[in-house]
Amino acid sequence: MMLLRDVTLLLVALAMFVILDGVWLGVLMRRFYRQQLAPIARMSSGRLAPLWPIAALVYLSLALGVLALVVPRAAGVAAAGARWGALLGLVVYGFYNFTNYATLAAWTGAMTLVDIAWGIVACGAVASAVTAVDGWIR
Repeated sequence: MMLLRDVTLLLVALAMFVILDGVWLGVLMRRFYRQQLAPIARMSSGRLAPLWPIAALVYLSLALGVLALVVPRAAGVAAAGARWGALLGLVVYGFYNFTNYATLAAWTGAMTLVDIAWGIVACGAVASAVTAVDGWIR
């Protein structure tokens, strides 16, 4: 039963990360990210063209981080999941963005702050939902 629970939570986390990031990157902030990343990004016909298998590994890593580091601490309480998830987002997105800002000349302060804020929100939201689902199926 534990395996089914873990697979269910992993699928919920993966789906949420993909949907939230799709709306954020592809709709709400599309212009911002395209302008910020155009000098250094993989582009095709004026659009971001990521390596999708590698992007899938990013989402899998984030989902596993939520399951391994947040869900056990949150103990079925969605608000606790949101807090721990937000902290995970700050650490992961902060590490990524501050490293890029420190080492890539084209990486901007605006990109750093916006993307870290997004990581906090996205990881907090996903972790809250996954924690709630965990509480329901326990």
